[in-house]
Amino acid sequence: MARDRDFSAALRAVTGERGRRASRPWRFAALAALAWACDPQADPSYSGEPLVTLHGRVASTSDATPLEAAMLWQRGPPPSYGDVELATRAPVEAGFPATFTLRLYQPPPAAARRRLAPGEVEFARANAAAVPYGIAVTSVANLPAAGVPGYGIDADHWVVYLAEPVPAGSLTEWWLGAALPRGYALLRVKEGCPAPTELAACILELQRRGLREDGSGEPGTAGGTCRQPYRLSPAPPGEEIVLSLGNASAGSGTCP
Repeated sequence: MARDRDFSAALRAVTGERGRRASRPWRFAALAALAWACDPQADPSYSGEPLVTLHGRVASTSDATPLEAAMLWQRGPPPSYGDVELATRAPVEAGFPATFTLRLYQPPPAAARRRLAPGEVEFARANAAAVPYGIAVTSVANLPAAGVPGYGIDADHWVVYLAEPVPAGSLTEWWLGAALPRGYALLRVKEGCPAPTELAACILELQRRGLREDGSGEPGTAGGTCRQPYRLSPAPPGEEIVLSLGNASAGSGTCP
């Protein structure tokens, strides 16, 4: 009996060692597969999912001036257009209509971020623009004042970035025309001044939303805000941006 037990133990030891040896190639294969799976598989040129994608067309083109479409962050206070920083650019397709697609992968720079008043949602504002093909990044900031034939903006739309959801009843909700969610929105811009009765109602509404009013018409007061020569509203889904060459500025100043 003792001899049988010794034989069985020896048999188990031999088969166990063979099993371990047989399993080693499989273990090496599994480890190799795991190492391969951990290698980066993404294309280095892949920028990730865009934060916002905009489609548009150029209303007028010049054969002598090849163009690119660009998105320009506006660093000055609304509704100014003169202090810009390049966000992104894309080629304008040949043919008629000359179309383009702008994709933005980076959030707005600190210089473009502001608030309408303390406690309001932080926002940044941009415009789509036609710029001369191949222009240096360092030259883009000079375009609004340079009178370049191949430059023009879409003054009828703003691209707005919102750092947080806009609360209902806030000053920012009134300004945007809606309590919009966090992220990017395309807004329509309508220029014009309010009638006297509309101005009076606007001042009362902005006082209700927390703005002071002293009759001075200065920026930051209810009267000064209501006298801005534009109004905003969300653009319908799918609305195109339209770039017009030579359109380098919009209405400025305040209403009476």
